Amino acid sequence: MFAKRIDNLPPYLFARIDEMKAKKRAEGVDVIDLGVGDPDLPTPPHIVQALIDAAKDPDNHHYPSYLGMQSFREAVAGWYQRRFSVDLDPSSEIISLMGSKDGVAHIPEALVNPGDYVLVPSPGYPVYSTGALFSEGKVHEMPLLRENGFLPVLDDIPSDVARKSKLMWINYPNNPTSAIAPPKFFDEVVEFAREHEIVVVSDNAYSEVSFDGYKAPSFLEADGASEIGIEMHSLSKTYNMTGWRIGMAVGNKEIIRGLGVVKTNIDSGTFNPVSMQQLQPSPARRTVWQKHVASTRNAVTCWFQACRNSDLRSRHQKLPSTSGLR
Repeated sequence: MFAKRIDNLPPYLFARIDEMKAKKRAEGVDVIDLGVGDPDLPTPPHIVQALIDAAKDPDNHHYPSYLGMQSFREAVAGWYQRRFSVDLDPSSEIISLMGSKDGVAHIPEALVNPGDYVLVPSPGYPVYSTGALFSEGKVHEMPLLRENGFLPVLDDIPSDVARKSKLMWINYPNNPTSAIAPPKFFDEVVEFAREHEIVVVSDNAYSEVSFDGYKAPSFLEADGASEIGIEMHSLSKTYNMTGWRIGMAVGNKEIIRGLGVVKTNIDSGTFNPVSMQQLQPSPARRTVWQKHVASTRNAVTCWFQACRNSDLRSRHQKLPSTSGLR
């Protein structure tokens, strides 16, 4: 009944975890959810109110722009300039996404031919791999090991795989390891991508969730990065908006154009009222970010302490210190 590509797909991890949680809760178990990263703080009231006001405007009830509202893309460009000193053209180097998962899943369809390799960090977000499989590409996993600082060793990628690769995924600050990448690593990625004519996509959804004064960079800050790559970002984690489905892809205009070709043939853009919460500087947004980071750090610290105080310590290797946690 189903296409062969469906048979080749692994079960989606987080959907399977949801099934397991539902089963245990039905049995009366009090489940501690360590599954998909979903902020436990509500979306701030001023954002919710902006959505309500915008939804009442009949002008917003029509089809939205395929590429995203111009005002939203201009706001994204302004935020990238202020936050990372990266200059972007809102008209050609930015496209809105229905959450970054939208872009992660669809970018391979613009770049990958059957038999091409996609370089994927392991462990990593499952959609890096499933997007490649939907495009009938091959997945080559790049191990993220403790002894390498949870960075992929590019020299370990076989030459025949590198030669046949079209796309590489990087994700720092990293999920799930929480590792960060030094600028030198981004320079190495750019050099490797140029040598092998590979498109690099940086998944930077966690740039605003960092601790101890650390400010995560954008891959696009690296010299030459915008020549060979793009970056995807999301409002989900920073503003507690995981259910709103709003994000953006930015960078090389030809790669953005290719993603746009795919998306214009698949969806009709992001609902305008969701895009109304533009990334403009304001005390309210700064407060939201600070509360979210503090809440995340408290939750992670409590989890580490609970693990240290439980019998997990006898069954697993020594837990690292939370000092310097990213």
